[in-house]
Parts: sequence; C-alpha cells; structure tokens
Amino acid sequence: MIKEDGLPLGLGFGLAMNEEAMTSFASMNDAEKKQVIEVARGVASKEEMQELVSNIAQLGQQK
Repeated sequence: MIKEDGLPLGLGFGLAMNEEAMTSFASMNDAEKKQVIEVARGVASKEEMQELVSNIAQLGQQK
C-alpha cells in the first residue's frame, strides 16, 4: 500500500519509529529519496523493511 505522497506505508512507519533514519532520509536530496522509495516498493517482508530503515539510519551516521 502506498500513501498519497508516494511514500510506501511500511517505509513511512519505519521512519517514524527510527528518529535517526527519519533525519537521514530528510537530509537526502530528491534523487536519493526517490531511489530509497523505489527500493522500499520492492520490499517483500517486514524484516526487509526494518533492514532498509536500519541502513538509512546508518547512512546518516556516516555523514
């Protein structure tokens, strides 16, 4: 399921639950956000989404 703004619900929920991932995602440029959204659309399980959100948080820590 996809929210009206194009953000998959699982990604939105995952970001809402992980402040570091939310901050990292918010600091991305539009092209990076689109890439993350496309990856999220291909996620097939809750565990994969959690891993994606964790990876987003780690990217923010590297900057």
